[in-house]
Amino acid sequence: MATISLRKRFSRKVLIPFILGALVLCSAVWVMDYYTQRGHSLASLHQRTQTLSMSFSAYLDRANFEVKYLSEQVNDGETIDGLFQLHDVLFFGGLDFFYVVLENGQVMEDPRVRLYTQDTPDSLIQGAQINAWRHVSSSDRGEMLVFKKSLGSNSVGQSQGFFYGFISLNNNLALASDLITSADADFIRIKDLVGNVLLVEKQRSFSDDIPYITHDSILSIPELEDNLTVELRFARPLTESFSGVVMIGCAVVLICFLLMYWLIQFYAQRVMFVPITGLPALGREGAMDFLEFQPLLAQMNRFQVQLKVREQHLELLSNSLQSAILFCDESSRVTNMNKEAKGLFPSYQFASTVFDMTPIACHQPIQRALKGEYGGGFELEFPESDRVYDFNTYSFINEHGFRSVMLVGRDVSEIRRLRWHLTHRFPQHTLDRPHPPSQLILQELASCKDHLETSPQSTVRWLNVIGDLLTKISHLDSAASKKMPLGELVVQVQDELDLSLVPSSKQQDFSVELSLSDAQLVAEWTQDHRSMLMVAFLLCINSSISGRYIHIGWEKNSLVIKLFGLEEMTPALQWLSHEYPKLVKGRVDASDASRFVMMATLMPEAQHDRSLNVIGKHAVLVKNDYTESNRLLELLKSIGMRVEVYSSFAEFFGAGTPYRTKYDVMFVGVGDIELAKSGVDKLLTSSRSQALPVIHVGNHRSDELPGETMLAHQLMPFRLASMVVALGAASKISLGDWATHATNFIITGGTHISQVIWQSELNASGFVARREVDIINLMSVLRHHSPVVVVVLDKATAQLAMKYHLEHLGNTKWIVLEDFLDRPDTMRFIDVEGRLPNDGALEALLQNLNVKGE
Repeated sequence: MATISLRKRFSRKVLIPFILGALVLCSAVWVMDYYTQRGHSLASLHQRTQTLSMSFSAYLDRANFEVKYLSEQVNDGETIDGLFQLHDVLFFGGLDFFYVVLENGQVMEDPRVRLYTQDTPDSLIQGAQINAWRHVSSSDRGEMLVFKKSLGSNSVGQSQGFFYGFISLNNNLALASDLITSADADFIRIKDLVGNVLLVEKQRSFSDDIPYITHDSILSIPELEDNLTVELRFARPLTESFSGVVMIGCAVVLICFLLMYWLIQFYAQRVMFVPITGLPALGREGAMDFLEFQPLLAQMNRFQVQLKVREQHLELLSNSLQSAILFCDESSRVTNMNKEAKGLFPSYQFASTVFDMTPIACHQPIQRALKGEYGGGFELEFPESDRVYDFNTYSFINEHGFRSVMLVGRDVSEIRRLRWHLTHRFPQHTLDRPHPPSQLILQELASCKDHLETSPQSTVRWLNVIGDLLTKISHLDSAASKKMPLGELVVQVQDELDLSLVPSSKQQDFSVELSLSDAQLVAEWTQDHRSMLMVAFLLCINSSISGRYIHIGWEKNSLVIKLFGLEEMTPALQWLSHEYPKLVKGRVDASDASRFVMMATLMPEAQHDRSLNVIGKHAVLVKNDYTESNRLLELLKSIGMRVEVYSSFAEFFGAGTPYRTKYDVMFVGVGDIELAKSGVDKLLTSSRSQALPVIHVGNHRSDELPGETMLAHQLMPFRLASMVVALGAASKISLGDWATHATNFIITGGTHISQVIWQSELNASGFVARREVDIINLMSVLRHHSPVVVVVLDKATAQLAMKYHLEHLGNTKWIVLEDFLDRPDTMRFIDVEGRLPNDGALEALLQNLNVKGE
């Protein structure tokens, strides 16, 4: 369960209100600033509207000046072309165009009028007022201001006409620029009182998507007869809605809140958390000063009372069990004992550890229990009190998280006395061994019913072995105990089963996995160990699943037998496989359907005295179509032997390596019995010996083969190493040491096919023949070879060998089948007339050599 810090919890809980308060105060500061800024903005907007009105009025004043000046020029008799010569006035004035109507009916029309409207000026001047600007609209939606001025009177007092000046509102960029600049606005829109838009202008950077402020006002200008409305828009992004005062105010609020938060944390630490932290160090009186802690202290007192009561109950229970109980910590120090244990170990006060109170023979089970192993125990005699206690060890984890041990000793003195009397009264029985149920053998017989009809002899042998095991489990033979290596015990059990069950229809095509290092460990084996191992082999024999195997080894001072690929067990095997491990302080694990494990508690004592070191020994393997050749090869390599592999004896006798190598042992695969027997016989004939280090390996035994045949299920490193060591005194195998003129031929030259034909015919006739392709290699072989006959099949090879053959005349006879010039007498020519051996050439060769073939 995760721990919770009250200090952190308090900090988090207090921090949230402070954050909310700071946000509320900052919001209040912003609202106050907003309304303050709004008040200032209203006054500023009213002032900007007045500035806009003044700018509009100034623009109209410029237009009035232009009207006055131009009308004076017209009074002076200036024509329209003369008026357009006044560039400065027309360019910097406010009029967009003008129209003059004279008294005599003559009209002066400004050609610029067509830039703003298609209506005639007469239609636009109907509502014009003298000396005042008036708003007029054209039929094509042109919005304009018109100003009417009289041209004055002539000498007789008659009016000379009127001058009309026009200002366009739609396309008047100069006016719009003056107005938007004077108002310092981002958007300006002028409308009449009816709502018709007269002028619209905005800055390039202005967009309706940006927040803005709008101000509407009535535009009243003295020179303008009509009142207009003006709409001003000012872009106001969010960042500009805060003034510098808001930032300063928010910063002050945050600093004040942080200071208050720190002060609360500081005083809470001093007032609350320091006393809470020091509470375990306070006495009961000091702790009672805190009213809030009284319920907690009351509950603690209640727990202490309950704990004390439970300790009394535990002590009463341990003292009433009539057992000696000791508790030890991870360092084997005795932490608690009951009264009976104190009576057995009176010197416990002076002992540092439990090992000081017990004999050395009892230390190992205690040490195993401290390592976490279960099921250990020992018996301890107390001669001074004439009692015997059977102690069991129990491992547990103490309050500090370390592994500790509890020893529970039961007085078995009376039980041992009764057992001794019963054993002597009924010596043929023991009371603590299992007895098979009476119906078990009947159930086993019923399960073998189908097989009994097809193979009665095999079934009878099977029932004999099962019956012997059922008899042994209820009668312990102490004389059967013997020290030996594990591998030797496995070999004995295998040989015993092979002798008892063969011939049998039960297929023994399983494999045994037992490493050489585990097999050489010596232990004290009882009849129960031997029987449990025999049950394991019977379980494999009973199954017919391909690829099943048995694995035997040591794990944490226990013998472990693992079986894989088993079928449904027979009733007797199922009962025996669960009962025998109990007799050797072991257990059975059958949690996985395809895996069955039997264990026996046993401590190996030492390595095997007899050395089984076969590392570096030279072996040769002749397969002869044996199906387990690859497995045998892997096992031989695993024990450190050097192995040469040949598919048959023909390949072995025909190769060059066997004539230059000495082999410590030969393994002959018995795939084909006739090939294996003929090859071994030829080897014995060549060696002129009756005993060679030859080991047969096959799936079945045969009376035709000399010695024993190692079967497939017997292939394991210990048996192989033992057999190799046992054959160490026999003479080594080397074809080079045994071959003579009568039995050894070397064939060289010619074609590959001709060499093979000569070799096969010589081998079939009982001779040892091999091939050498390279003449240089042949010369090097002859230096370390016994006498041989060299048969040269062609003339070219014989000429190449002329300069070498004289060096080896002492141990060779040279025969050439093709004659040539300069042939020395030491190279005998035998004319076979180009015939192959099967056409009589072999007979001619043997007659000339004076060799008698078989």
